Amino acid sequence: MPLIEFIEYKGKKILRADINGCGVEKFEDLFIELGELLKKEPPESVLSLAVCGPETPIFTNKEFLIKLLQNNGPYIKFAAISGFDRLRTGIYSSVISASGRNVMLFPTEKEAIEWLVSRK
Repeated sequence: MPLIEFIEYKGKKILRADINGCGVEKFEDLFIELGELLKKEPPESVLSLAVCGPETPIFTNKEFLIKLLQNNGPYIKFAAISGFDRLRTGIYSSVISASGRNVMLFPTEKEAIEWLVSRK
């Protein structure tokens, strides 16, 4: 079940979105919700983590996701995605590139979180 929440790790606040298992029909709604949460935060302040996996849907509306990443960008200090398989890494990398955002991809959630909290 998808879940968006702020967590704290090593004294840093991270916006964690678990999108593994999110059905395609809920995918866009989840990202809209995420965008609304970001708008409540100061610009360039959010450490963002998307937790993915084998049940992460492959989106059907690439342009929607690109636009959303662009709109959310001003609120993000650093962003990471964890848990993609090779296919999803390739697909999402193309979307990230098209959005102009700098998002790091990691094999595990632990690696992504450690990278996020190490940023200054």
